[in-house]
Amino acid sequence: MRWWRASSLLAVSSMALVYLAGVTQLGEAEAEPALPVPAVASDPGAEIADFRADAPVGADDPEALLTAALDDADLALDLVEARPDPDAGELSAALAAFAEDAGEFDPVEVGEFFTGLGEEHTAWLSVLYPSVIGDLPGAPFEARATANRLVIEAAGEASTRFDGPERPWTAGAERPPREEIAELAGGDREFLYFDPYNNSGDGSWIEVVGDLATAETVTVLVPGGSAVLTSANFDIYYQRAKSFSEASDGRLAVVVWAGASWPSGWIEESWASWAAVAAAGLSSFTADLRAQVGEDVPITLAGHSYGGAVIGLAETDELAADRILHIASAGMGNDVYEPADLAEPCRPRYSMTAPGDPIEWIQGAPYVPLLGHGADPDDFPGTKTLFTGSLPDSPDATDDVGVSLVDRGISGKEVEGVHSHSEIFYPESDAWDNLLAVMLGERPEPAEEQPPPIGGC
Repeated sequence: MRWWRASSLLAVSSMALVYLAGVTQLGEAEAEPALPVPAVASDPGAEIADFRADAPVGADDPEALLTAALDDADLALDLVEARPDPDAGELSAALAAFAEDAGEFDPVEVGEFFTGLGEEHTAWLSVLYPSVIGDLPGAPFEARATANRLVIEAAGEASTRFDGPERPWTAGAERPPREEIAELAGGDREFLYFDPYNNSGDGSWIEVVGDLATAETVTVLVPGGSAVLTSANFDIYYQRAKSFSEASDGRLAVVVWAGASWPSGWIEESWASWAAVAAAGLSSFTADLRAQVGEDVPITLAGHSYGGAVIGLAETDELAADRILHIASAGMGNDVYEPADLAEPCRPRYSMTAPGDPIEWIQGAPYVPLLGHGADPDDFPGTKTLFTGSLPDSPDATDDVGVSLVDRGISGKEVEGVHSHSEIFYPESDAWDNLLAVMLGERPEPAEEQPPPIGGC
């Protein structure tokens, strides 16, 4: 076979496999009716007492058990590996059902389930069955954050162990823990979801930066491609969220939402199937967030790069969000080309893309099934496009991971070109100021050219 024929066959075969992967991924997004939340008619106190008696170590209160487990990785691993017995009682059966089908229940109804249990019983469950509570949409955020502290501790310990039967070359051997997990152990970062094994072992997460209990407004920030624990993006988006939250004097909490399977690289990121799956999970999370922070706290849904395609598709369905913010967004979502394609066309919507950002190459691409991400958010009717301006020229100014702009030789430069895809997040730049203004519900500086308004809005 001539080389060009072999190359053509390989290219076609590769594209076919990628397309098949996209179709398979899309199948995960098909909506199913929510499962009924199990009822617990009896007093759960007796079952909680049994759970405590079966725990690997005794403790007088949940905080004491948490402290003991954080000081002993083996104990943390034992707690995380504990599984409720579906035949041991009503509460145990309910927990077993949650463990089996965590994402299949209405999160608002799950929240009501835990309200019925009460704070003390819920606190005990967060440390007695952390793998159930930490991974359960609708469970109280405080309980999930506690549970995931143990999940992180256990995952770090588990990563040091060799699986399978012992061999002469593994006897007594040690291996270092996963670096990105070891760095979190004993820290104060707060996770509402932490799965080190999703994304083919690269992991996924949902993290709170700031205080959800006292924040006057909340932003859900959906990252771009390669949003996995093993990527530098794991820390980069934390730093970005932290810059906004800290600048707000406590008014703003930011939730970095990467709680789904995620594409990596231009080929995977060109497909809409991952975004469709993530959008369904994101929509469910916003309902959970609304129920837990209350109706009076505005929610901004912000998507960067591929994350813009995720929030765009989420807008085609029910969504608890007061404002939408596309940040150098890949698009409005596959097959979204006009306001009528959105569930709430008149919802306030903002978009920012700097001149020369390479994301412009794919924004507004023609519709192809499963491929591309719909209309260009900067041209979408009703959207308010934002001024990107320049980087700060202060001698203390840094980029989004703390490196001096003076040392990088870019202090005060215009936000444009290839690197603008990240530069819009550099603190105290004109672009960053505008993003923060939207998140706080203030008036951002508009770009010179604006899309047409939507009639009737």
